[in-house]
Amino acid sequence: MNISYERVSTIRQDERRQELCLDNYKIDKKYIDKATGKNSDRPQLNKLMVESIKGDNIYVESISRLGRNVDDLRKITEYFKEKGITVHFIKEGFNTDGNMYKFLLTILGAVAEMEREIIVERVREGIEKAKKFGTKSGIAIGRPERTIPKDFEKYYKRWKSKEIKATEFAKLIGVSRATLYRYIAVYESNFK
Repeated sequence: MNISYERVSTIRQDERRQELCLDNYKIDKKYIDKATGKNSDRPQLNKLMVESIKGDNIYVESISRLGRNVDDLRKITEYFKEKGITVHFIKEGFNTDGNMYKFLLTILGAVAEMEREIIVERVREGIEKAKKFGTKSGIAIGRPERTIPKDFEKYYKRWKSKEIKATEFAKLIGVSRATLYRYIAVYESNFK
């Protein structure tokens, strides 16, 4: 029997992206978990492990859908291998026939695990920046408030009275014209 296992990380994610990878295979039964990478959160994987039998083929979009770390991946694939079941990783292009899969699983699993850790770290940093700088509609999250250069006001008055042009104004404070106009908008909304 050809079986697919799909996992999406959040309730809002759509599993159809994974199904596109499986279009070339005749799938008889599907198991879909909408949960994080933790084993305890994957009732469909647990059900698949119990219900699958010798000779079955399990198709997974990628190794990151089966497990989030190398140890988890190896434990799950070894379980299926001992039951006489072949696991196929579509994206990576290999399966658990033979012994080469152990090497590929270890290397690719480590890369997937590292990517996951980097994503978590970046999200955490973004949340900290948002907390530190606050978020306001129309302003990019995590960006500090724009500060006006110290000589801005002096040249602003000259520009306003048409003594100098915008191009000269921008050169005098060392910014592009686009940045100058952003400074002008901030200055006029806060200091006038």
